[in-house]
Amino acid sequence: MDPYHTGLDYLRMSLLLAGSVVVFIGVVKAIPKTVSKEPTRSTAQRILPHAALGLEFFVGATLLNLMLTPNWTSVQISAATIAIRKLVTYAFDQQAS
Repeated sequence: MDPYHTGLDYLRMSLLLAGSVVVFIGVVKAIPKTVSKEPTRSTAQRILPHAALGLEFFVGATLLNLMLTPNWTSVQISAATIAIRKLVTYAFDQQAS
């Protein structure tokens, strides 16, 4: 593989790692507050902002994957990731207002 594709692949993997870490941190931060005596918000409401940010990283990773392997499967995965991100951010906006 040439240096360009290798660099894109490393960037894609780092975006996937960053998105996974953001979602994991959101889950870890939500657990102690959920098991407390008087939770003020549901677990999903606590995780939602972190999931939305993590999905932004996943969208970037799927678009880089589409650049690396331009086929219909990559297009479908990118479209599904973008649709899920839109649904999560829509839920986040509804929850915030």
